[in-house]
Amino acid sequence: MGARLLLIAALLLAGCSSAPKTADPPRVKAALEAESDGARRYARGDYAVAARRFDEAARICASIDDAPGVGRNRLHLARAELAQGRAEAALAVLAAAAGDGEGPSPGILLTIAQAQLALGRDVAAQQSLAAASAGCGSACPQLPGLRLLQARAALAAQRAPEALAHAEAALKLLQDMDEAAETGNAWRIIAAARLAAGDTAGALPAAGAALDIDRRLALPEKIARDWLLIGDIRRRAAPGDALRQDSAAAAYRRALDVANAAGLAAIATTATQALADTGGAAEAAR
Repeated sequence: MGARLLLIAALLLAGCSSAPKTADPPRVKAALEAESDGARRYARGDYAVAARRFDEAARICASIDDAPGVGRNRLHLARAELAQGRAEAALAVLAAAAGDGEGPSPGILLTIAQAQLALGRDVAAQQSLAAASAGCGSACPQLPGLRLLQARAALAAQRAPEALAHAEAALKLLQDMDEAAETGNAWRIIAAARLAAGDTAGALPAAGAALDIDRRLALPEKIARDWLLIGDIRRRAAPGDALRQDSAAAAYRRALDVANAAGLAAIATTATQALADTGGAAEAAR
């Protein structure tokens, strides 16, 4: 009993001797809570709510003259808009973010390039990527993302060997990083670049690697796109082979099922057309 009392006394003395923690002011706390909640929502794929929370955080930061907080949350907001397929809205947010400070950061430039690629503005995207590359050295944390976007831009310009080289460089950079989503992106681009170069044998396992990662992360849009890509690879591998065409149709059906379940209308339309092209019109109408 005496030992227990001594222990309690020691704990009380330790508590009294430690300096009290300074609480964050209410507005700072509110901004941090909104930003953290936005990040959680984004990670779960709830992009619309994430965008609202990031916008809220940016407004609170603006009200207390926290310029870094404003810029950070605008960038988060732009990425959430992009994730919803709202590339124009993302560019509008980024235009304001790029106007703050001495100039756009590599992170802002890369997100601008991503939005430009989504809109088919390939020349503008190349310019944004060149500017990002100039400010992103070997120790730049955005370097894997830069390589992936360079790969996407090269693929859009039908430069498959260049796209493959950038994507493989990105994959190597990501090996020691905890970036599963970006690793999945790298494998998907490698698969697409190999397919564009006619290497269906090398494309299929790369697409399978992307699908394994995206399933583990439970990302419906990427899973559906992986199945579309697998269907394209199977269809290209043996155009006159009925079994291969059936196998391609099965992949498109998986893409359509995932897209319908997740409410991904654009991908569902693409999968339906792909099914029809492989003679699976009856399947597409199911």
